Amino acid sequence: MVKIKLKSILMCVIVFMFLMNVVYATRQALEFSDVDVRVGGKSDNGLTNGETISEEAEPGDTVEFRIEVRNNYTSAENLDIENIQVKVTIEGIDDGDDLEEEASDFDLRPGNDKRVTLKFQVPIEVDEDDFDVLIEAEGEDENNTDQNRQMKLKLEVDKQTHMLKITRNTLSPAEVACSRRNVQLGVSVINIGTENEEDVNVHILNQDLGMDMKENVGELEAEPNEESSRFSKAYSFNVPNDAESGSYPITLRVLYDDDRRKAEGTATLTVNDCGTSTSKEEKEEEEVIVTPTDSTTETTTVVEVPEGTVVTQESFLSGNTFIIGIIALEVIAVIVGIVLLVSFLARRG
Repeated sequence: MVKIKLKSILMCVIVFMFLMNVVYATRQALEFSDVDVRVGGKSDNGLTNGETISEEAEPGDTVEFRIEVRNNYTSAENLDIENIQVKVTIEGIDDGDDLEEEASDFDLRPGNDKRVTLKFQVPIEVDEDDFDVLIEAEGEDENNTDQNRQMKLKLEVDKQTHMLKITRNTLSPAEVACSRRNVQLGVSVINIGTENEEDVNVHILNQDLGMDMKENVGELEAEPNEESSRFSKAYSFNVPNDAESGSYPITLRVLYDDDRRKAEGTATLTVNDCGTSTSKEEKEEEEVIVTPTDSTTETTTVVEVPEGTVVTQESFLSGNTFIIGIIALEVIAVIVGIVLLVSFLARRG
């Protein structure tokens, strides 16, 4: 009986040690030690799995996730977790597509924490809805055991009832001088509210330039990512010839909700005086062009001589007197020969 009990106890110990090794080998030591979310300038701290972020986001808001990850192994276990990657996904917020950001990977020693920050911008054209946020962290410890954690949050997007936004207000060109015709102001407007706007008016004005353009563009529907919610146009105008040089702010005003609300922006046109630019004649006078008077190129050779040496120049003839004397004697001899020959022939005749 004693032998059987001892054998049973020994088997239990072996099984227990085996189970402890299995648990140790598969232990998940990677944890989220702190998660904070900042939405449009306001923070919600210490969030846990399944919570809804208290601050609501609006179209165009920045959403910032500050995530702290910990290696929960003890110093006795002494296992690093390596190549940890943290990723945040806001699901379906971008016209049905996800927005996803991932931090650079890092390692953690036992008991240590690391904080990463990931930022998103809520699309301008977005549905008013609740969106799931998935936070993931994964790595591998020194026992080659995969370490991973997940957390889910909810982000609420809230939109104002009436809201038009100017997304383009640009001049082309933004600076003019002598040529002042056909300047264009590009305009784009989007309805980012929850209600259709039936009577939208565009007003472009600058008193100094004599600009006062108005247009009723009709209805802009509250349908994100649809053409019916947008308006775009390029307005052309001429700058008066007598307009003085300077900066001219051109106001773009969009009136809606029975003209009770407005969206407004400014584009600045710079007008330069033609006289301030350098004329063609002035540029030509500034340029000095040197041209050769003859197509023949002369080469001068400079010979260096020791200091104190007297250098004289002689002509070819004066430098060859002996040769000239010989030539003169030969000429005289020929003349004498001719005279003698003529005399001899005369005698015989």
